[in-house]
Amino acid sequence: MMSAAQRGGHAAVLAAFLSAGSVATAQDAIYPAAQCAAFWFRYTDYAKVSPYLDFDPSDLRAAEAFREVALRLAGTESEVETYIAAQRPLMARLMESYIYNGDAQSRDIFERLNQTCQDFATRHPETRDLR
Repeated sequence: MMSAAQRGGHAAVLAAFLSAGSVATAQDAIYPAAQCAAFWFRYTDYAKVSPYLDFDPSDLRAAEAFREVALRLAGTESEVETYIAAQRPLMARLMESYIYNGDAQSRDIFERLNQTCQDFATRHPETRDLR
């Protein structure tokens, strides 16, 4: 059972994702490529230390491929790197909430984001061949 502090932490993660989603739109050149990069970079970081996941080098290749798409679409490295850096802590909380704490709302966001990344990947040469 989760404590009130843990539930509050989950609520903060959800609020951050909801607010980030309202800022980034389909017309925003950096989205969702940079968010997918942050997702896979953080997933890779988490897999390296988690007893629940196994590290897979292809996950790191996915992160780098999404970063390349974001760089191509956005054009400025600083914008892409700033966005990824800002998203990585949110991704860490999301993964901790879902993978370690089993939070259902975090699982739903994790799965939707993963599906968004998979769908987006099929449309770009850098990510088209990702598993």
